[in-house]
This record gives sequence, C-alpha cells and structure tokens, in this order.
Amino acid sequence: MDIKAIWADVLEKLLTSSVSAIAYSLYMEKLTPYAEKGKTLVLSIPYRSQQKEINEHYRPHILAAMKRSNCPFDDFEVILESELDQYQRENITEPENKRENFGLPFIREYTFDNYVIGDSNRIAAAAALSVAEQPGSTYNPMFLYSRPGLGKTHLLNAVGNFLLEHHPEYKVLYITAENFTNDYIYSIRNNKNADAMQNFNNKYRTQDVLMIDDIQFFEKAEKTQEALFHIFNDLYSNNKQIILSSDRPIRNLTFLDERLASRFASGISVDISTPSLEDRIAILQKKAGNMRMNAPIEVLYYLAETEKNNIRTLEGMLKTVNLFARLNKKEDNITVEFAKEALRDSVITTKENITIQSIVGVCCNYFGIKEEDITGKRRNKEFVEPRQYAIYIITLMLPAIPLTAIGDYMGGRDHSTIISARDKIGRMLQTDENAQRIVGDLKNMVLGK
Repeated sequence: MDIKAIWADVLEKLLTSSVSAIAYSLYMEKLTPYAEKGKTLVLSIPYRSQQKEINEHYRPHILAAMKRSNCPFDDFEVILESELDQYQRENITEPENKRENFGLPFIREYTFDNYVIGDSNRIAAAAALSVAEQPGSTYNPMFLYSRPGLGKTHLLNAVGNFLLEHHPEYKVLYITAENFTNDYIYSIRNNKNADAMQNFNNKYRTQDVLMIDDIQFFEKAEKTQEALFHIFNDLYSNNKQIILSSDRPIRNLTFLDERLASRFASGISVDISTPSLEDRIAILQKKAGNMRMNAPIEVLYYLAETEKNNIRTLEGMLKTVNLFARLNKKEDNITVEFAKEALRDSVITTKENITIQSIVGVCCNYFGIKEEDITGKRRNKEFVEPRQYAIYIITLMLPAIPLTAIGDYMGGRDHSTIISARDKIGRMLQTDENAQRIVGDLKNMVLGK
C-alpha cells in the first residue's frame, strides 16, 4: 500500500477544509507518513509541541479529510521523529537483520538536482557530491556545519538519495545524535538481554555509510561519545564513509572528548554561510518553480529581504503565501501586499533600533530585575533564567551579532556559555508552554507590539 500517495490525497482535502493556512503550514505539512498498523496510519513529526497541537486541536479535521479522501485507514497516530527507533522495535515485526539498518527516511525532494548552489554553499555541495560518488575514498570523515536552516539536512538527504539510486547495494544509515543516544541508552538499560548491545553494535558497525546529524546534542553524553569513538574507529579503519553535521565548527564543540574531536577533524570540514540576497532569491525562484507558483520577482525580493538567515524559514514563508493564494483563488495575482497579509502572523519584522542593550533592558523589565543582575556573575535561579532568555532573544533577533560579542556584553562569558544558554531555551520551547509564552512576550515587547 502506497501510504505516501494516500497521505498526499488527505493533504489535498485538508487544503479545502476549515484549517487555516498558517496551521496547515506549521502542522499538516510537517507530518510524514511512516507506517501502517492495521487500520491506523502512523505519521511522524519533528517536534513534541507540533504533536501536541495536532492531537489536541486538529485530530477531527484530519479524520474528516481522511474520510473525504476515501482513505483506507480509520484512524491515525502521530509519533516523534526522535522516537522512530523505539517505535520500530516495539511495533514493527520484521526479521532482525532488516531492523538493524533502520534510520531516518530520506526526504525524496532533497536531492542534488534541486539544491540551489551559490557562493555560500558551493564548497559544501561539491564535497557532498564527491562523497556520494565515491564513499569512503575521497573525504572521510566529512564534517558539515552551519547555523540552523541553511541546508545541512538537505545535503545529507541528497547524499542518501544519490546512494539509494546509484548504489542500492550499500547499507546507508542516516540518524540524529539524539537517535544515536537513545539507541545507546536502550542497549544499556536492556543489558540483561545479551542481544541488546550486540544489536546496537551490529546496527552501526555494519554500515557502508553512516550519517549523524546535529552532533552538538552529544553534549554531556560522555558514555555515548565513548561508544561513538569505537564505532568511528571501526568504520574508518574499514574505509566506510562517515558524515557528521553540527550547528558550529569542531573547535567550538568544546564538550567533545579530545580523541573524538581529533577524529572528526581528520577529514574535511566545510561550512555553509548565510546566503546573499541574490542567492536567497534564486532559492525562492527554484522552490516556486517546483510548486508551480506564479511568484513575481518583487514578492520574492520582499521575502528574501524579510528573512535573511534561515532558508528553511524562508521556504516556509513561500509555502504559506502559496497556500494563502490558493485558498483565496489569487494564484495569478500575488502582490507584495498580499504576501504581507498572508504572513502577518508569522513574520518577525525587526526595527533598526534593536540592540543587545535594548533586549537586555526589555528582559530586565519583564522579570523585574536590574541589568547588572543579568550581566553579572550571580548564579541565583531568579537571575540565571532571565539571563538565558535574554541570550536566546539576542541570538534570535540579532543573528548577525557574533557570539563572542554577546558573551562580552554578558559579563565576559565565553561563546560556549552563550551557546549553552541559547540551546537550552531552544529545547525548552519544543515542549514547555510557559517558555513559549515568555519568548512570545519578550519578542513582542522588543518589537514594541
């Protein structure tokens, strides 16, 4: 049964339902058909907050769309992408040798052919293609880094899709650092089962190509790093390809075991920088063409000027405008004003007078503390949390400011402390409604809303 085609039909019905364009873009489009379990369609989604929103508010809409599309399933279940391994073990009964190779599915549209190349990503794209053509013999390991949303995941999927097409005999595993950690924890917790650790080792040590995304999440996971070190050595000594990605360069992964950092740095390390205005417009033109969207150049220019630092967000904005146009039957009359209306609830429009100092001032007013409490050395909880929120908002709204400059303003803290604070709030936002409310309040206050 082709569950991808089935789900595509359901999405078409959701387009004409009472679901808003924003909700469709934020939640429905993020769902990926994963498996069938009897009369239940199993869907995966990246974040727990999205899972919660769908289960609590959009379940009736999806069930109605499934019924209207003559879907063969009576119900659906939403699981997190980070829990796919555990779900596979507990729910999918397959021969053990097939389950060992289970990882994240490759996104079909993320290929080299539709990856728009500019000055910001040219070297990374060339290196990734070379690795895909000759895995294990050119650049090994390959370490890819950039800020979130600039195309790392696209390149990893492009490598995977290339190998599936040209080398179907290869065993390729694509997984996140969080998935890897969960796998390792599972094997330890089940150490009374002699097969648990053996299955873990077999899964990772028998691959021809191993890709691990977002390795910054190995922070404070010393035992997991040790396990990865031995797997790395085993694969490398057998000329198997290893590809790693992170949101920062190796030198800034200060939590890594020295031996592991040395192994990561032994191959090629390439970055994807923030794309220029011309590159952003070219990316939008390519995406619009793929969607058969009639997008005037002035609209693309407006989008590219509005979002300068995150290609994933930029693509989401384009999809939102396209969906809004389809729902309002304005496909041939998309203007800048129309785009602004479509994005009125999702675009952060910054002001020129936003500075580190102004953001810190807003945080102080919000939490009822003094600036020296945020920038000082005191570790009281009532000061630490506002400090972390201030750092998160600064990195969110002033992405061009170097982390070292933020650290200097925050009392001479090093960049790793800034990264840690930023990432902690980022993780909280996935599940913590109070954190979501605080960040929303702070953003609005900074913007003067």
